[in-house]
Amino acid sequence: MRPAVAIEELTKLKAEAGASDGFVRQPGLFESWKGRVRGVFVRALGANNNLVERFDQIRYTLSFWGDRTPQSSFDAAHRQGMERAFGLIDAAVYELGLVGGDEPVDEHAYDPELWAYVKTLVDDEQWGMVASQTAIFVENQIRGWAGNPQGRDGNLVGKALYTDVFGDASDYRLGRQASEREGWRALGVGFAQALSNVDRHRIQRRDDAKRYALGVLGLGSLLLTQLRHEHGDILKADT
Repeated sequence: MRPAVAIEELTKLKAEAGASDGFVRQPGLFESWKGRVRGVFVRALGANNNLVERFDQIRYTLSFWGDRTPQSSFDAAHRQGMERAFGLIDAAVYELGLVGGDEPVDEHAYDPELWAYVKTLVDDEQWGMVASQTAIFVENQIRGWAGNPQGRDGNLVGKALYTDVFGDASDYRLGRQASEREGWRALGVGFAQALSNVDRHRIQRRDDAKRYALGVLGLGSLLLTQLRHEHGDILKADT
């Protein structure tokens, strides 16, 4: 999970608990809240981070009580527990702020269906999978939009698919002039040969994984966006 996303979620969770004085007396809501906070801690900081262990050790009620124990004692124990939880949330936000200076990825810069498909991977910073899943989604989407064009051996894939869909005789060719059509066709074929053939079959490990993944995401989104722009009225609905 990206630090910026974790910080946003933890801030909302703290506000949610702070808005209710009797939070601990609503067992279902309270247990859900604890589980959500812990889930963000684990996904953003790792299960072995000391904040996770300390959060698990917080008590929100009295260790011992009897029939004459006043309600004020239970309320005080709850407040103390929540104060500890809030303190750990603040510590997590601070720690995440130190390691997560990246600006959030602008979802509006990408094709909406493609973004919905990879959003969770982006949030979790699984950049190798962002690239591979982008390549898979774009090829599948284009194939479906074009009505599943067939070759001698069944569905067209990779270079053959992009060559066919963006070919001069295709209803889905891009560009008005011959040079533009050639350029879009070359871009599609290049996506298949340079990126898709690699990223569909293995997850790359590289130092610039984020930059690379966002580049693949951008190029795939460009192809889908142009298809929507030029042929949105004839794209097949079943993908």
